[in-house]
Amino acid sequence: MTQTATVTAIPASGGREVELTVTRQTACGHSCDGCGRCAGKASELVIRAVSDIPVSLGDRVEVYSDNRVLGAATVVYGLPVVLFLLGYLLPGALPEPWRYFWGGAGFVLGLGGAVICDRVVKKRSGVAYRVVRKL
Repeated sequence: MTQTATVTAIPASGGREVELTVTRQTACGHSCDGCGRCAGKASELVIRAVSDIPVSLGDRVEVYSDNRVLGAATVVYGLPVVLFLLGYLLPGALPEPWRYFWGGAGFVLGLGGAVICDRVVKKRSGVAYRVVRKL
């Protein structure tokens, strides 16, 4: 997954890691600052990335992140929905209120699993970012 970022800090020690500011993208793929339709403002995220190419302050760069982001997003968004459907559909012989109860319990269980997945990803070094090219 690639994103566009701006270089905001470079280490004085001459290391390869730089600090970048990334404007979060919306589901429609655009920055909310210029759209005005949803009245939302895109938030900015500060990240650290490894840069093998020389960059200077204010440069716009393309940043690549590994696919763990997509896997984690699948778990966070998909697990509660799947467990809700399993909890609702599997006990088909039960009365409707009990099916709602088990569906809700599955959803809550899925949220708990998503929180655990988020903590594991953060603990294992998070997501690795790398500067691919200057824009």
